[in-house]
Amino acid sequence: MAFQSIDEIEKFSFEDCKISKFQVEESQIYMELEALIVKPDNSQNTNYTESYAATTTVKLTGGKILSGIKDGYKYYDANDVLIREVPDEAFTEEQLEAFPKTCEGAFLYALTKEKQEDNVNYYIMGIEFEDEEDNTVADSYQLNICFEKAVFTWETYLNRVQR
Repeated sequence: MAFQSIDEIEKFSFEDCKISKFQVEESQIYMELEALIVKPDNSQNTNYTESYAATTTVKLTGGKILSGIKDGYKYYDANDVLIREVPDEAFTEEQLEAFPKTCEGAFLYALTKEKQEDNVNYYIMGIEFEDEEDNTVADSYQLNICFEKAVFTWETYLNRVQR
């Protein structure tokens, strides 16, 4: 691979990021991402400006998914009156194991550090699914993950991010 960024998760932006592959194998989380933004302060950014990486592979070694939830929501009418409230829904073990296979085409909107203990990193991964009919968020999920090392690799840069 031409570019390899190790343990620099905070030096990426996930705002446009789409998951094309998501697998959890024994002691490793593996993803392929599209539209990952490499920030200017990333050690591998030769453009020194926010730029999209080509298809990026992510390997979280020593990684596993600890828990997950389907985000709840509150639905209000135009007068700010609560119509319906749906609480967060915790994943069962079976749902947690099956979930990564359903993520192809979903958006990875966040990968946020919670803490680090004994060389283990704890992060929250935010994933959204889009409603195909009207391109709105259909469902969103949060996964609590842990891993020892994060390796991002990509071959080339695409274009610079236009804001």
